[in-house]
Amino acid sequence: MTSQSVLPPLPTEQWDQSIQHIAKRLENPLNIHKMIAHNPALMEAYTPLRYHVVRDSSLSDRQREILILRVAHVIQSDYEWRHHVERGQKAGLLLDEIESVRLGRSATCWSTDESLIIDLVDQMIETQQVEEQTAAGLLAVAGKQILLDAVFTVAVYLALGSLLKTFDVPID
Repeated sequence: MTSQSVLPPLPTEQWDQSIQHIAKRLENPLNIHKMIAHNPALMEAYTPLRYHVVRDSSLSDRQREILILRVAHVIQSDYEWRHHVERGQKAGLLLDEIESVRLGRSATCWSTDESLIIDLVDQMIETQQVEEQTAAGLLAVAGKQILLDAVFTVAVYLALGSLLKTFDVPID
């Protein structure tokens, strides 16, 4: 028995009535949303954070996608990687830059803030905290809002990656 057979994505028409408004707002919910929908209260709580992270964050679209792709690569979340390759391109990343995310900081294509964001991801995954030098550097070049949004975005995508991998959520 696989984890997917224990808790498969919940078809939208089976979502609790209390979260049907979220299904409509998402228009075409992905399997990750269909997993969270098993718990309507969690879906209600998660949705505003999701919109902040993916739409309202102080991170530029490019910064956000580099960060998410780096999380996806390091934790080996194929689901997130595949979804964010497309989103990364829409955010202006070239395919060779997307592949360079796999190399991390050693790639030569990154600006100062992008290198610091990659370091932030790696440090959070390795030690669950950002080193003082990295935090101070990002604060100096990008500001406190970007620093905080970067930390929260990593945390959100670590949680999503854990959910995706735990339940072997199929890529849609």
